[in-house]
Amino acid sequence: MAAAAAAAAGPGTGVVGVTGTGVAGPCAAVSVFPGARLLTIGDANGEIQRHAEQQALRLEVRAGPDAAGIALYSHEDVCVFKCSVSRETECSRVGKQSFIITLGCNSVLIQFATPNDFCSFYNILKTCRGHTLERSVFSERTEESSAVQYFQMRKLRLREVK
Repeated sequence: MAAAAAAAAGPGTGVVGVTGTGVAGPCAAVSVFPGARLLTIGDANGEIQRHAEQQALRLEVRAGPDAAGIALYSHEDVCVFKCSVSRETECSRVGKQSFIITLGCNSVLIQFATPNDFCSFYNILKTCRGHTLERSVFSERTEESSAVQYFQMRKLRLREVK
């Protein structure tokens, strides 16, 4: 019921309240992306095996504080794939509207219906995985005022050399 309401709200906008305990925990916000495609890729006995889901699927993302729960459903509301994506999950963007997740020896490629859907999904994952909070070693070890002063001095030295 909640999934149908979320799907009716439009792609990537289906934020729904409490939907029970999912991969990301209770009370997680849910975003829905209709029209996703799934390709599973495995490496069995040195041979690459692929299996593509023929029908368009509904992807639901439950955003949590440290991870995102991802589930893909068929038009009959049958869950065909489910996993959790955290900082430790091996995953990457592929092109303009696809995303690959590797779990053990198998990988799944999720292709989104539009580049905008992919961007919304990717931003949710970046937030859940803490990428927006990442700081460089330079940022962690250097006061902001010291960094500004350093670069001002460097600029002056470059002028003196010329």
